[in-house]
Amino acid sequence: MCAVLLALGSCGLRQPPELRLAVDAGFQPALEALRENFEAQCRCRLKITAGASGLLYSQIRAGEPFDLFLSADSARPVLLEKAGFTVPASRQTYARGQLALWVSRQISTDKSSGFSTLSAKLASTDTALTPRQLILLLGRGKHKVVVADPQLAPDGDAAVRMLKKLRLWPRLRGRVVYAGHAGHAQILLHQGQGDMGLIPFGQALAAGSHGQFMRIPAHFHPPIHQQVVILRNTRERDLAIRLLQYLQSEGVQEKLQGLGFLQVKSLSRSGS
Repeated sequence: MCAVLLALGSCGLRQPPELRLAVDAGFQPALEALRENFEAQCRCRLKITAGASGLLYSQIRAGEPFDLFLSADSARPVLLEKAGFTVPASRQTYARGQLALWVSRQISTDKSSGFSTLSAKLASTDTALTPRQLILLLGRGKHKVVVADPQLAPDGDAAVRMLKKLRLWPRLRGRVVYAGHAGHAQILLHQGQGDMGLIPFGQALAAGSHGQFMRIPAHFHPPIHQQVVILRNTRERDLAIRLLQYLQSEGVQEKLQGLGFLQVKSLSRSGS
């Protein structure tokens, strides 16, 4: 009889608790790298729904049942907090984002395009672009540039603001291919629908050998303060707090540096 009950999952075996996460797609690769360690610590399971922060925000406002929202900005967590959708005092900064310029291997090795002169530097993830290099690379030719929708994705918004600051937007506006979010941007680049992309640095690191990329210094673009909130209707508040504390722990903050993010300078509610 017990064998039958075991087959039905009803022989006294408790399923591990589940933490439902709404996560900006740009942070998903980093979270996946951390998942196994946290699940072992908490003896729980993470159910990850990834997408653009703006879309996830709308789903939360519409009543989608999540326990935490890991946004790639601070604006949407603040709005949820003001509207009473969050656990009081749960809004925290968990990472600071960076951008990268991704270039397809086809044009990065094309001597006639001029991109091959930067191939060696593009292959080094420790090398950051200079303003002159960024302007030369993006302003040259008629290459299509993939950017996440700035209305929904904070990384896309930061990228467009940077292009406007560098006075590149008039030259690039007609060549921009908009993606739904950071993960979608990477898919479009792999499919060849764009020759270059302005994507999260963490996304570029996780993309493998489909192209070459170079980190864009954080001071080139508006700060990307990524904040998390625990949602009011969670049934796993203690686990949610544990994940928040885990992300802010010194060891995890150091790991995040290797995954494409800057450490949080001041682990404060305001995200400063």
